[in-house]
Amino acid sequence: MFDNVFRIVTDANGHRHIYAYTDSVVVATVLVAGLLLGIVLCSALCYYITRFVLLRIVGRFARGEGHSWLRAAVHCKVFDRLAPLVPAYIVCLSAPLLSGLTIPVIAALGQPVETLAACYMVVTALRAAFAFLRAIEDRYRHFPYASEKPIKSFLQVATIVLYLVALITGVSILLHRSPTYFLTGVSAMTALLIIIFRDSLLGFVASIQLAAYDMLRVGDWVEVPGFVADGTVIDIALNTITVRNFDNTIVTMPSHVILTNGVKNWRGMTESGGRRIKHAIYMDTDHVRFCDDALLTNLRASLDLAVPIAAPVAAREETQRLTNLGMFRLYLVAYFRQHPAIRPDMPLVVRLLEATQQGLPIEIFAYINEVDWEAYEHTQSTMMDHVYGVLPQFGLRVWQKR
Repeated sequence: MFDNVFRIVTDANGHRHIYAYTDSVVVATVLVAGLLLGIVLCSALCYYITRFVLLRIVGRFARGEGHSWLRAAVHCKVFDRLAPLVPAYIVCLSAPLLSGLTIPVIAALGQPVETLAACYMVVTALRAAFAFLRAIEDRYRHFPYASEKPIKSFLQVATIVLYLVALITGVSILLHRSPTYFLTGVSAMTALLIIIFRDSLLGFVASIQLAAYDMLRVGDWVEVPGFVADGTVIDIALNTITVRNFDNTIVTMPSHVILTNGVKNWRGMTESGGRRIKHAIYMDTDHVRFCDDALLTNLRASLDLAVPIAAPVAAREETQRLTNLGMFRLYLVAYFRQHPAIRPDMPLVVRLLEATQQGLPIEIFAYINEVDWEAYEHTQSTMMDHVYGVLPQFGLRVWQKR
């Protein structure tokens, strides 16, 4: 039944080709079914062999020391998604065999099968590339400087580029045109694309600048006027920046807002290890007077003062006569100097400001070694409790509207 079915024909270039010639429908059907079955079985067999060998070899290397990037790729299933490329390539190579058949229905499938196989290869490569980008992000998180220099925006840009490349390649395969043909059309639509993707382009440029100049990091405490943003940055993406406020509300704003608005970043305070106290006490000027012996005696004998009054005053008593307000100011300097929470290497100033209708303000300007918000507020409040508590000892009174 199969006698003289297969023939070898040599073309004009000297190349030999195998052709099947038969007038029997049964033989033709068997040959076509065998061809299709052979393509399917060969593709499936190559897929499982490739997947088994690839994962086995990669898994063995990933267990070694210093192959953390390879382990991240295995965890994100990069090689699992690469394995289908082999059977798709086999189907793509085998599709011209179908086109050479004389059976119209089967022969008509050759070109579509080849096109679909090529498109499937593009999709498979795209999925593997996305998995590779996730592996990069997953591994990068383990570096100590990952929070300082996030790469999420760069990976999102790479994702957009991959989408565009895959889209152009896929359309080129479907329409059987060169990719340069579509790139020419895209360049002609640049102006329209700029209008449509304006926010994305602004966000992309802003993300590049934020990363290049280290202007913002995940974990920074920022205040952004106009967006009710006052909290910690929890995510920096290509187009958006997400901030968790201290009341646990979430604010999402465009990336370019950081460059166009006056944003306060408290990272410098955190890194310096010193947080400022700036507090003004408005004194009632009716109670300001020169010190007399009775006041000095009471101050020296007082048990409420944290610092002996004789120490800060001794140097001044010989050259000038102090007021109770001046005495109080010198006492505050001595009190803050000896406090364990005060940073001695940072400025400490207790000064008088210009008098207003609310009284004469005396301003305390100092830095403490607590940068955490809760600890800072507790330490500051404890200090101010003492300051207000010793005011009556100096014969002073805080101004209050009556």
